[in-house]
Amino acid sequence: MRLPKLRELKEAVTAVFSPRFTTRFPAEPCVVPEKYRGKPEFDLDSCIGCGACVNVCPTEALTQSESDETNPPTRKITLRYDTCIFCGNCRDNCTTENGIKLSNEWDLATLDRESTIETCEYELQLCEKCGAIIGTKKHLVWLYEKLGPMAYTNPSLLIAKTDELLTKPPDSPQPPLSAKTAEASETSDFMRILCPKCKCELNIRL
Repeated sequence: MRLPKLRELKEAVTAVFSPRFTTRFPAEPCVVPEKYRGKPEFDLDSCIGCGACVNVCPTEALTQSESDETNPPTRKITLRYDTCIFCGNCRDNCTTENGIKLSNEWDLATLDRESTIETCEYELQLCEKCGAIIGTKKHLVWLYEKLGPMAYTNPSLLIAKTDELLTKPPDSPQPPLSAKTAEASETSDFMRILCPKCKCELNIRL
């Protein structure tokens, strides 16, 4: 039993006469290690507002809300980093891989929890036939650029790239047309931005 006591005494004496190993924060800045997972930050140039980060957030630090009553309709993604556990799921599951990242910022203490809320807004694209929400305009443009030449098979993506997206469907239904005119009108629907349901109905009908 004597040897363990002597070992502990040696460690205590060594610690007393050794230089401090704690940091001098906040007098001196603290340098975090590489790949440290700190405060989440959006890269607005890369983020397309798809909401993938919201779907995988385990603590609901990321939330999403949509409004098609505003002009233009918008989607809001809200980050509350006071409830974030810095797991990195948002970064790992980002559609563009660069839309959100975990920074080196770790000193997040505050007395005002409202200051921990950050919101990003994205313009929505609505179906031109039924008014359903399709997604954000940035998402459609990103898909066009990602698909390259294959995007030419989707008129909606072509219109998105040329910045010809409409912000809302027609205000009122069109009056009944003759059979010939109606057929032409339905064919022209292929060059409108439609939700999956309307596009499926159009393909089945024609």
